[in-house]
Amino acid sequence: MSGKQALVTGACGFIGSRVCERLVEEGYDVRGTDLEKADTSVLDDEVEFVPADLTVREDLNDAVRGIDVIFHTASLFSYSSLVETETFEEVNVGGTENLCEAAVEHGVDSMVHWSTCGVYGAPRDDLVPADETHPKEPESDYDLSKWLQEKKAWEYHGEGGFEVKVIRPAAVYGPGSAYGAAQVFLAIGNGLLRFYALHCDYRFSIVHVEDVVRAAVHVEKHGEAGEAYNVVDDAEYTARRLIKEVAGMMGRHVYGLPVGCDAYKSLVGMRPVVATAERVYDAVGAEPPIEADALYYLKGNYWMDNTKLKETGFEPEYPSFRDGMPETVEWYEEEGLI
Repeated sequence: MSGKQALVTGACGFIGSRVCERLVEEGYDVRGTDLEKADTSVLDDEVEFVPADLTVREDLNDAVRGIDVIFHTASLFSYSSLVETETFEEVNVGGTENLCEAAVEHGVDSMVHWSTCGVYGAPRDDLVPADETHPKEPESDYDLSKWLQEKKAWEYHGEGGFEVKVIRPAAVYGPGSAYGAAQVFLAIGNGLLRFYALHCDYRFSIVHVEDVVRAAVHVEKHGEAGEAYNVVDDAEYTARRLIKEVAGMMGRHVYGLPVGCDAYKSLVGMRPVVATAERVYDAVGAEPPIEADALYYLKGNYWMDNTKLKETGFEPEYPSFRDGMPETVEWYEEEGLI
């Protein structure tokens, strides 16, 4: 049993609520914080909830008081062209600065910060699978804000004894999520994604939400302060393999077109068209099937290396999408998403 006092930011979100649950199971005394309007019904009865807005510095004093370790999951997560760059920076970067200032002021020992593998941008072909030393060249506004957010957290490492550890998950999937990686899977399940490039060997990484949560707690206990860790599963995927196999799990047919990777790259040039479509969907109060900045992920090998994390003794419970996708598809069906 831990006996530590843990704070989880974004506690009512897809990942934050699961972090709270995991910490309770492992014996932490858990406090969650999120916006006052957040749905707290997702939290375990043993979780103390303290509402706070990360962009308001004075909101955070009660949240961090008496805390030993922070699990900082909270971020504005969007690939929409409708979100202003300044909004990302205010919430993700400014909010993290406020949190770290409060943590140092109130004597918090450490923080596990949620970054993303998106901070690398499209990894260089000669450096894949990309490890934690890969150059940071984020392209979307969201990924850029996450890199700036991570750098802001590093600025506070060592200040007043405050230690920072960082995890960088790949695209996260699992029951409970209908955004991010789920948009690709839902497009397959709903017949919107019917084709793939037959002659492209782009590889990329994904990770089940439960392994992200487990990795965060593992890094808090066994990771080195001042270090970052990629969090991805063990499998090596090509786009065509993943699309074909997920389609099979959903009872859908997809077809290979005799084109190469340039076909994916050319789609990135469709961002202005997709951005226009986003505005149309927004005007009628509907969700677009794809967002402009999501197209950046078609540009290259988003294939990441998890060696550093595994050297700390971590092993994923879902080493391949074959282990986690069936229950995810079942959840999509139960929710009427496909």
